[in-house]
Amino acid sequence: MEIFSSLLTILIIVTLGIISRKIGIFKPEHAKTLSSFVYYFGLPALFFDKISHLDLYALDPQLIIGTILPSLIILAGLLFLYQVSLLKKDTYILLSLSISLGSYAFFGVAFFETFQNGRWLATSILAASLLGILGIVSTLSLLEYANRKNRRGGFLGKIFSNPLILAILLGGISSLTGIRLDFLSNALSLVGQTASAIAIFVLGIFIFDHFSLETLREALPYSLFRLIALPLIAWLTILVFLPGGAELSQFLLLENSMPAAIALVVFAERYDYRVAETAGLVILTSILSFGGLTAIYYLSRLGF
Repeated sequence: MEIFSSLLTILIIVTLGIISRKIGIFKPEHAKTLSSFVYYFGLPALFFDKISHLDLYALDPQLIIGTILPSLIILAGLLFLYQVSLLKKDTYILLSLSISLGSYAFFGVAFFETFQNGRWLATSILAASLLGILGIVSTLSLLEYANRKNRRGGFLGKIFSNPLILAILLGGISSLTGIRLDFLSNALSLVGQTASAIAIFVLGIFIFDHFSLETLREALPYSLFRLIALPLIAWLTILVFLPGGAELSQFLLLENSMPAAIALVVFAERYDYRVAETAGLVILTSILSFGGLTAIYYLSRLGF
């Protein structure tokens, strides 16, 4: 029942977000304000605080391999198919975007905060950090290519000014050097504690504002690709590179079953690229992930 308890917790918060828009407590511009707080303050504070208290010198290489390799394999495979002209440009970019930026921070951290009494919370934050760096770099690269923008200085500036990446890098420096300030950690811990609930609440508002059957129809192939390809490649990665780690394997399979991130739509809007498809991708993968995570959980217990 633990998987149902975690998903039901998220579903209740998402529903509250939907209700808040339905009855007019919040408006679309309020969702952007809340999302900005989470993106610029809540999640960076959470990531910095948790990473700074981790022992990165004792980091499990299997976790790094199992976290990053599935996404890298799929992205490399899609690039190969595009290079040999088996995928059209927009199809290649949308499929790659569906893989690049998962909701490991917004949805994933909230899920693992309650799953198995938070046992995997610290691990999920570390995994989300690794995937966040990969996701932001690959997403911006794809959108720059989509719009034929090749100004390297501007691209690098966007990467290193991203609040999540800055928080991850600073948290890593703090962990490796052992330099910590208790008053700063306490303040960031309080701010970070708000991130998960607000992020999931905003997801409910986002679903209310962007939901339409046409949007979902356009996003269906990209959504199914993400929800099937990532867990499948993660499973194959575990079989080949990480045999014998049953508990870590379950975490990795669940981590790779998270939906696409709302931030993907934010980036798409900034680049004016296929906003409807990316919005549908976020909504549909979020809705389908409830069934997908449940299926992956039980399959992993059967030795999937």
